[in-house]
Amino acid sequence: MSQTSWKEQIKKKWGPHAHCTICGKAVPPDKKFCGQGCRDKYLGYETKQKKKGRFQMLFLLGMMGVMFFMMFFVFRL
Repeated sequence: MSQTSWKEQIKKKWGPHAHCTICGKAVPPDKKFCGQGCRDKYLGYETKQKKKGRFQMLFLLGMMGVMFFMMFFVFRL
């Protein structure tokens, strides 16, 4: 029985590789996606997340503005 670890055995069998961030297929280590379809899905998801983040930030700032307005002008005793 060989003294090599299971990780080394897998490296010998499959060689150096990475996995597509969308579908998980094996790709060369210098690539991030397996094809143009996965790249397009990733870019669509990324722009959707940016838009969602901007909306959340604007909502938070708006709510802070409302709270400050209420603190200083509405709830005066």
